[in-house]
Amino acid sequence: MAFSALIERLGLERLGLERLRKRGMAAPITAEEPEHFGGEPLRVLISPLSGDFDNRAARHIHDRLVGRVGLNVRITERPLTAPGAENSQPVFLSMAVDLGRRWLLRENADLLIWGDAVSAASLTKDQKPGQSWRLRFLSASTPVRPLGATLSALERMEVPAFFNTTISDLIFGAALAAVNVETPEGLRARAALFGPTLKRAAHSAEGDMLGTVAQCATMQACYAALLLLDGARSGDTLTLEKAVSVYRGALILGDDAFPAHEKAMIGTHMADAMALIAEATDHARLADKTVEYYRTALTMVRKDIFADDYAALKTRLGLALNIMAEIHNDARYLDEATEAFSQATSIWTISEAPVRWADIQNSMGGLLITMGKLTKEPTLFDKAVGVFIKIAEQMNRKKSPVVWATTLANIGAALKEKGEAVQSHDYLKQAVVAFNQAEQVFADLQLEGNARIVGTQRAAAMHALEAKIS
Repeated sequence: MAFSALIERLGLERLGLERLRKRGMAAPITAEEPEHFGGEPLRVLISPLSGDFDNRAARHIHDRLVGRVGLNVRITERPLTAPGAENSQPVFLSMAVDLGRRWLLRENADLLIWGDAVSAASLTKDQKPGQSWRLRFLSASTPVRPLGATLSALERMEVPAFFNTTISDLIFGAALAAVNVETPEGLRARAALFGPTLKRAAHSAEGDMLGTVAQCATMQACYAALLLLDGARSGDTLTLEKAVSVYRGALILGDDAFPAHEKAMIGTHMADAMALIAEATDHARLADKTVEYYRTALTMVRKDIFADDYAALKTRLGLALNIMAEIHNDARYLDEATEAFSQATSIWTISEAPVRWADIQNSMGGLLITMGKLTKEPTLFDKAVGVFIKIAEQMNRKKSPVVWATTLANIGAALKEKGEAVQSHDYLKQAVVAFNQAEQVFADLQLEGNARIVGTQRAAAMHALEAKIS
């Protein structure tokens, strides 16, 4: 089913966006650009655009970004793709992504900005030669969850050639939304830059936009990616609802401008936001539609061409099915979730993609916790702890703090459920310790939503402990 038809059937206004209009948009961000930047700068490469033979485009992009706090920007020696490559076609795009990631690894960089100048042969009737640049943002890896990155390597941002400062703010925001940072320094760097960047991007995206349909639609989608990233970080459902609304508008506006894989990714981001809302509110109907979105996206992203994105979609589907099982109190959803995770691990193995493997293993352990709660079988919590310990043996706080903290939080969740099931003080005490450590890491990385969820779980464990003592 096409996403344009699915969102109309979904009727998002009836699922909470009506509240958005009644209560107003999210509270304005007041933070200004930091005067001092303590983190390691994000390392950004800019490739000369394909078809831009005098390299003026790359220099212009470089000059618009190079003075910004928290970025280390430089231009590569040659374009990522040859002139005439049709990068909107899946096969060409896949080859460019593979090559670009090798560049990022070789140069120890966080993000590659590349793309092409619109050629005369590919112009639509409302464009003129030299009018548009199609920019793409490639991170070193594909994340599983939206707090990693919310702009896919399969998406683009089309902007006027030699754009002004207003659009450069949106491009900078898109870069932050695309980079999948996993080190403490990288996470702190993005967190320090994010508030003022979103404020400036909102000023650009929520004003009157002039340009072609593709320009306006892709810039709106990039703005929505910033909103999703902020909502995933903060856990604010109003911001997540706004992200869904903006994505929806971009998809409708750019229906003829987006190829299938871009529509799939925009639909995926909408599902990401809805999954977070459903998890926070136990909204059963929204959880149902989230699963439907992921299934639709999987029919539009080919495993043989975009393996990483296919694996990420399978993982997201498994997570959404786990939420469905909890909301509906029905373990049958967990069989499909297990199959989805298994298919993802066949692509992301422990040897080739250890961080992604750990993400999926955390999710598998979460299924065991859910199964234990639904079946009242305490031994499943022990199995879940065994899975999480195996992850902790492979990952550490310094190497991958988000995975490490998530693993600790999951250990806490399993111990809490075990403690309540067998009426054990020791398990509940250990759960509180694990929650404390996880919350500290999330707070340090300014992942407020994660910290708040863990804090709530810790409070529940402490309440159960106090009830037993009394």
